[in-house]
Amino acid sequence: MNRVDAGHNSPLSVRLDTPTGPLFVKGLPDTSPGRVATQRREYEIGRHLGGLAPRARWEIRAGGWYLVAFDHLDGARQADYRPGSPDLPAVAALLRSVAQHRVPGAVELRRAEQRLAAYGTREQLRHVVGGTLLHTDLNPENVLIAGGGTPRLVDWGWATVGAPWLDAAAWAVWLVAYGHTPEAAHGWAGRVPAYQRAAPAALRAYAVMASAMWEDVAAASTAPWTGTVLSAARSLASWHDRSPSRGR
Repeated sequence: MNRVDAGHNSPLSVRLDTPTGPLFVKGLPDTSPGRVATQRREYEIGRHLGGLAPRARWEIRAGGWYLVAFDHLDGARQADYRPGSPDLPAVAALLRSVAQHRVPGAVELRRAEQRLAAYGTREQLRHVVGGTLLHTDLNPENVLIAGGGTPRLVDWGWATVGAPWLDAAAWAVWLVAYGHTPEAAHGWAGRVPAYQRAAPAALRAYAVMASAMWEDVAAASTAPWTGTVLSAARSLASWHDRSPSRGR
């Protein structure tokens, strides 16, 4: 058993070597109901994602801990979002696949309009309503590139149901944070057909709400990267406001 650096929200993150192959095991003290519920949601969704994510193998409560296990991605690295990265087309293809994936019927998920309720008006929130499974946290640490350049999405604890273009829109914010211009980020997000079909008003509404959300995140964190993402969200929102018909 070896400790790994992934799974920053889990006190326990280890690689477990078993007779049938290596597993990635995450654990939380069983005394934090909210965090345990989030991790259990990740496990339940992981049972239905096919090749989009490492397969969920088992869950167990023992010794005051809640543990979940997933297939370990040997040799995987986080995606490179910088301009010119060869990972970008593969990530766009992954988001196309996610946008077509059915919501697991047995898993209870919050809706996008609920998650963003504190950051938008009723008019803005109506744009994010939908029935598509969303990851919502497109931090490159959650996009692992496995053998052959195949990307996999991990950490599905914030999975949500909403409009099919929302993951691509969230990815665009991260692309700006990693050095893309808003126009270039919009272009990459546009490789996801659902985003390309989204109304300009919907993209503007989400950009405004994403900026407000990242203001809250940055205000509550001492991590410098949150300020970088906040600046990116603001930049993208400003671009959408100036460019109501671009990409149409």
